[in-house]
Amino acid sequence: MKPTKNSMVHVEITNQDVRDLSAEVKNLPGAIFGGSGPLLRPFLSKLEELLPPEKRGRGNNYISSTLKAHVDAVQADEDHIRVESEGRSVEITRAELEAILEEKFPTLDHQNLNLPGLLFLQSGPILQACTLQRLSKDHGVRVPGGQRTLKYVFHTTVVSVGADQDSVKIEFDLDRLPKLSGDATSKGASDSV
Repeated sequence: MKPTKNSMVHVEITNQDVRDLSAEVKNLPGAIFGGSGPLLRPFLSKLEELLPPEKRGRGNNYISSTLKAHVDAVQADEDHIRVESEGRSVEITRAELEAILEEKFPTLDHQNLNLPGLLFLQSGPILQACTLQRLSKDHGVRVPGGQRTLKYVFHTTVVSVGADQDSVKIEFDLDRLPKLSGDATSKGASDSV
């Protein structure tokens, strides 16, 4: 189903949004790698290429924890994730991730895999909190509490992520959420997400 114009919303997070939550992020695009999600684990050796040469060869835990300080830009859509640092770039494709998942979980259907949503789940709690705040303030979209609900909403609705030193931009497709049953209207359903 093609998304309706009203279902697509954009959120832009700046350093000021982070400061408004009494927090600080030293590298805004690196905040996407501030969480502990498993998406990038199979690609850590590939992502190690983004680190300065003197910081390579120290193992996956080091790569994972150091990557956020060295990322200059991130772009993600349904087909790929591109991460840039100091003139170097690494691309992770949907096909690569599907191949890994197919090998580990051959009986599961990977057609519903949402690469930008999975990437956004890697982000740290500060970026996610800022995003929820902007969704509410800018679009009247309120996501009920609970980690499982947040993970579902982010995985399902995030359709693109772009980040540089100035901001993180996230695009959501609210039509991807299940419709509420009963007397709720579509506007009411969107407002109460």
